Amino acid sequence: MMRLNLLPWRERQRRSLLRRFQWMLLGSAALALCAVMLIDQLARQRAQQQGLSTVSRQSAVALLDEQLEQHAEVRAALDAAQAHAAVLASLRADQGVFPALLSDLEAALPAGLQLTELTLAGGRLQVTGQAASGAVVAQFMRDLERSAVLQGLELKHVKHLPSGDEFVLTARVSAFWS
Repeated sequence: MMRLNLLPWRERQRRSLLRRFQWMLLGSAALALCAVMLIDQLARQRAQQQGLSTVSRQSAVALLDEQLEQHAEVRAALDAAQAHAAVLASLRADQGVFPALLSDLEAALPAGLQLTELTLAGGRLQVTGQAASGAVVAQFMRDLERSAVLQGLELKHVKHLPSGDEFVLTARVSAFWS
């Protein structure tokens, strides 16, 4: 029988398998390195895109903030204009009080009575004058009570002088002035 030595063949086979394993290991490492580099590149691209998106959104927010400031300025100007219009409207409404007040005083003024001072302060009218007698003052007060402009008519005092009676009346001017 013949004996065959298979040891060199097995040794070559083992070396061949070892080289194949080493090449596969080297290829796998290179492939893994390429995959890691690709994933890193994609992550950097994504971060750059997010940075650009953030910058564009911040610029849009800044633009909206400017518009909001302009809107607030316009709102403040509108509020000031509305307040001014309200003041003007109240002045226009009160404009008729003075002529009505003076016409009521003129209509109520009897003969023998002279007004020396009219003071209007804080919605209160103070009338100072001289009358020939107390009856003339009473007639003047009755006529003033019919006035639509004056309310709460009060005689503060009457002083008897040789030239006549000096009197002081106070009244509240209608709701326009209160």
